[in-house]
Order: sequence, then structure tokens, then C-alpha cells
Amino acid sequence: MASLDDLTNTFVLSTAGPDAVLHEVPKAISADVARQRRAHRKSRTGCENCKRRRVRCSRETPCAGCTRRGEACDRMGIAAPGQRPTDAVVNLLHMKLFHHFQTSTCQTLMFPAEAWRPVLQLSLEFEFLMNALLCVAARHLAFLSPQDASYPAAAASHLCRALSLFRWELATRATMINTDAFIATSALLQIEVWTSTDFLTGREFDPSRDRIFSFCSSMKQVFLANGPILTRQPSLLLPLLAVNPADVLVASAKISNETLDRFQDFFAYRRPLERQDKIHLPLDVPFASTQHTGLAVSDLFAGDKYSPDIPDGYSPAVARLCLVLSFLPEAQPPDSIDVNSSLLFPLARYILSFPVQCHGPFVALFEQRDPHVLLLLYHFYRAVRILLSPTAYWWAQERAFIAERGLMEWWRRSEEVVSK
Repeated sequence: MASLDDLTNTFVLSTAGPDAVLHEVPKAISADVARQRRAHRKSRTGCENCKRRRVRCSRETPCAGCTRRGEACDRMGIAAPGQRPTDAVVNLLHMKLFHHFQTSTCQTLMFPAEAWRPVLQLSLEFEFLMNALLCVAARHLAFLSPQDASYPAAAASHLCRALSLFRWELATRATMINTDAFIATSALLQIEVWTSTDFLTGREFDPSRDRIFSFCSSMKQVFLANGPILTRQPSLLLPLLAVNPADVLVASAKISNETLDRFQDFFAYRRPLERQDKIHLPLDVPFASTQHTGLAVSDLFAGDKYSPDIPDGYSPAVARLCLVLSFLPEAQPPDSIDVNSSLLFPLARYILSFPVQCHGPFVALFEQRDPHVLLLLYHFYRAVRILLSPTAYWWAQERAFIAERGLMEWWRRSEEVVSK
């Protein structure tokens, strides 16, 4: 019969005294390594014939057994180290996102819906494009179903992967990158940054957290740097990108030269901001629209009428804003722009490209909370909220609403601090 020493290697519990105590004891059993049986490890690399016959497989292809027997050596694919089986739930979500982009999301973006059909085909070849596409589709579904937390999580995951893969592609294969894959990915990432509203913490507007201007400026620089390479390839999207929506808008803007001058005087950097600008934030400009004489011509929207002492990038932004404001209902005759207007699509493209067109110094003024820049952006986001349909242009609505409210609150708090 085995003793207690035979059944333990380290400790024994003693109850001889009033209290139970653990005592260390020497190992009583010394294992004979030579007599230990080596654990059998079943090979997972054998061919199917050897597995069926339960014989040892030589593991080369074809294996020695199949060669001797004259059989076809069939070997199941072995997963590479580090690979994990694909989650079926994730695959179903990918399919749902892809289908939603194909049937719905593509109709709300900066290119016509038919232009996205070849992009869908390209996404099967370029993983960075596929992830950008799925990211935007997830953002759209998150907008439509805000109660479902899986969509924001999916969007964030696909965004991280799209940025990582896109960055790697530009760093290692820039000379071979597909033009349409590059343009489509850039456009989708631009939509993604519009949907980001992390810059509002609680009710506090923090320009330093809003990366839309810096991101769009960086994307513009990347595009310009790769322009010579991109233009050498045949492209379906490049001609669409070359169409300037401002041409259509300027030709249709029913705004007088006098009103345009008052717009620009109101937003002039040299004009001291008054109390009513900070508290009530009215657009205190007479909208003297007219459909006959004195209509503004295209060169008046160029934004170069200010003196050199105006911060670089500010006056062009004023000119672009004035063109957007000219389509507001209060600025228009009775036949103003509506959701069915043919001008809505070029107007949406023009609004989407507003951060891209802002020069570097404008970005610095924004991050420094320059009062004139924040006043300009308040009116920009207010116009976006009013002019763009929340269903057709979902990507702009939440940002416009939050930024308009956040800027107004920021102005009011800053005025309260000054008054104390």
C-alpha cells in the first residue's frame, strides 16, 4: 500500500497540533526519465490517403506511400503560423456593409452612383479601398440605426486597417498605385472625416480636436505629390474630379454685386467683431438678391480683393463661403434651391471640398481659435445644415448640427469670460 510520501512531492498537511500546518517534505519519488513514455503527437501534415490507411506519411508531395501505391497524393492546405480561422459573423457583416454601399451609400457621395460600380470591382483587388468602402458603409448604417453599436465599432476597425494599408501602399508602391483606387479611397476617407464629431466633448467645442482641415490639407498634398503618376494612367474618376462644381454654382448664383460686397465686408478680417456677432450670431447682411441687373460675376468670387496684411488663406475662404451663402433661402428669390434642384449635387460637392480648399495658414488660425475664422465657420456649418438634405447627404448633417451649436456655445462662453 502506498504511503503518504508516495503520493506527494512538495507539502504535507500536519494536524498533530491544535492548528493545521503545512510542512515541506522531500520528494519521495524520483521519476525515471528513461522509463517515461513520450506523449504521442498526431501528425496533421500527412496526406489524406495515409491518414485513411493510418500509416506514417513521409510528408513530401507526393509522399513515398502514394508514389509506391500509384495513388494521387491529396493533402489538405495547412494554415500558416499566426493565421486564424475567419469569423463567420464578421464575414456576414462585411457582406451586409458591401451590399449597403452598393445599393444605398454610393448614391450619397461625391461622384454619381454609376461611377462607383467600377470602384466596387476595384475594391476586390485593393484591400485598402475595400476597407475604406466598408468603413463608410458602416458610418452610413450607424447614422440610420444609431441604436446599433456594432456599426461604429466596425467603422473604426475598417478605418484603422484602411489607413494602415493605404499608407503602406503609398510608401512602398506609389509609382504603381492604381489611379481610380487612389482617388476613390481618398474620397471615401474625406467622407469619413466629415462624419467624425469627436471635437465636441460634452458641450465644449475644441478646434484642436477637429482634424478635418489638417487631414484634408494632408490628403491634398499627397494627391499633388502623386499627380504626375496618376495622370499617366487611364482613369474613369479623374475626369469627374476635374469638373469644378463652382462653375455651375457661380453661373446660377442669383446674388448682386452689392450683396456680395456686403458679405465680404461683414466677414472682413479687418472688421472688429461686435457684441452682437458673438452673442446672437446673426448674418447681419442685407440679402439684396436680384434676378436682373448687377448680378455678381465669377471673378468676384475669387477672394483676392483684400490687402496683403490679411492672413493668407482667409480671404479665399470668405469668397467660397459667400458663394454657399448665396443659396440660402433668405438670400434667394422664391425659386430658391430645394432637395429636387439640379444644383444640389454640385453644391454638396462644393461644400464637401471646402476644407480641402482651405490653405495651410487657415488651418493654423482655426486651431488657434481665431474669432474671425470661428465666426466664418459658424455660418458655413449653419448653411450646410439648412441647404443639404439630411437623408441624401447624411455625412454632413451631424457635423453641421454639432459644429453650429458648439461654435455658438463657445462664443457665448467667451463673451461671458470677457464680461466678468
